[in-house]
Amino acid sequence: MADAEKILKWRTSQRVTKFMNHDMDHDIEAQKRWLEACYNKESYYHWIIQYGGKDVGLLNFSGLNLDYRTTSWGYYIGEESVLGIGGLVAPYFYNFAFDELCVEKILAEVFYNNTSIISGHLRQGYAFDPSRDHVIIKNGKTILVISMYLNKEKFQNSKMSRLKQKFPTLNWNASPFEK
Repeated sequence: MADAEKILKWRTSQRVTKFMNHDMDHDIEAQKRWLEACYNKESYYHWIIQYGGKDVGLLNFSGLNLDYRTTSWGYYIGEESVLGIGGLVAPYFYNFAFDELCVEKILAEVFYNNTSIISGHLRQGYAFDPSRDHVIIKNGKTILVISMYLNKEKFQNSKMSRLKQKFPTLNWNASPFEK
């Protein structure tokens, strides 16, 4: 719970929340309840991203589906001073997802106007999946959510596949993730 205030500050910043499906109030008690609930979800996990020994953002996976060997994921850099590291976060997560979670496909959803993330995903080997595109209503506005996916084989044949890092997984039951 020590990270609740930090995560809430990042999550409610205008730069981050404008690309999130849901806005939230700056309510620390609600944030603590959300964190507590996360510990009990079997198909969800998150980490604080660290850079230079400093907490700078949040990364998560959700919707882990062992039958279809897929997962969804997302992240944000909360600290303005290190925005440039965002592109480095993804390959480390991809390797973790493919090697440790044993998924074959990573799913992503991106707002249509978040062109820098869409471009980054395409450079990393993602493909569009229009069959999963959908529309949400946020702040009274209609927003198209673009669906994309990254296949394990395509990523493992890229130069980014060498970027590996051990992810701490002390707070989960590892049995569903065994190979």
